[in-house]
Amino acid sequence: MGGGPSALLAQDSPPRTAFVIVAGVGGEPRLREAFHGWAVAVAQAATTRFGVPDSLVVLLAEDSSRARVQGRSTRENVMRHIARLAGSSRAGDRLVILLFGHGSTQGTDSRFNVPGPDLTPEDFRTVLAPAREVSVIFVNTTSASGDFVKVLAGPNRTIITATRSGREQNETLFPGHFVAALTTDSADADKDGRVNLLEAFTYARREVERVFAQDNRIVTEHALLDDDGDGVGHSDASEKGPDGLRARAAFLEPAGGAAVAADPRAAELLAARRAVEGRIEALRARRGSLTEDAYQRALEPLMVELAEATRALRALEGKKP
Repeated sequence: MGGGPSALLAQDSPPRTAFVIVAGVGGEPRLREAFHGWAVAVAQAATTRFGVPDSLVVLLAEDSSRARVQGRSTRENVMRHIARLAGSSRAGDRLVILLFGHGSTQGTDSRFNVPGPDLTPEDFRTVLAPAREVSVIFVNTTSASGDFVKVLAGPNRTIITATRSGREQNETLFPGHFVAALTTDSADADKDGRVNLLEAFTYARREVERVFAQDNRIVTEHALLDDDGDGVGHSDASEKGPDGLRARAAFLEPAGGAAVAADPRAAELLAARRAVEGRIEALRARRGSLTEDAYQRALEPLMVELAEATRALRALEGKKP
């Protein structure tokens, strides 16, 4: 990976987004190729679709000799890259971690299977501990991934898992649909020209349910999203909560980008959008003191304002509103 800590530390730059994408042990060739393909697709989307610099996109895989891969997906390499980015980022930056591969359990402990020693939820909790003021998006698309939610949940964090517990150990369908949500416009439910994290999660979850229903099979995976920090994920996350509001306002595009450099109006719109997102977060924090009706009445105009700012920004970027 090129660049260095200074890429995230430039004090006169807007908040930045960094990716750590990991393809773990594949086992059979079919799954090895699937895991690798999904990881590469997200890495490509990060640079071409989301405008993240190559220097802020780390791709680790079982086979480190393949194109775009910066290293083997060992526990040591994964921890090292996350530690570097988490330690060098500043308040407001975003760190996105995506895991593709096999998950397993040993007793009551969940694992993400990588070459050599596996990675545990506690490993990620430890390495992310310094990133208290960084927005962390952690997506584990593997089987037996549900236990990662309760360990990693916290302030400024959105945690997504493909299953609701370590007991759901069948091969998961979730990752393919989640990647499709990130790399196409299929998940853009509100047609605002961007896919937020809640839309991506909901799209993937519903597609998984559709496949199981179509094949008349019992559902063996139930994806979870936690973004209120309580460690209790929900499959039915929505902008009405309790989980989903933060994800609704989370887009994987960096907060700056080419539009800021090209047009001062874009910088104003970005600032306005961040301000609205802050007001949504403040409202969310007060939800317990409001009636549900009052909360929804206060939330609705904020969501409209957020969508309008996003559409205007997309128009400046030359994309469909």
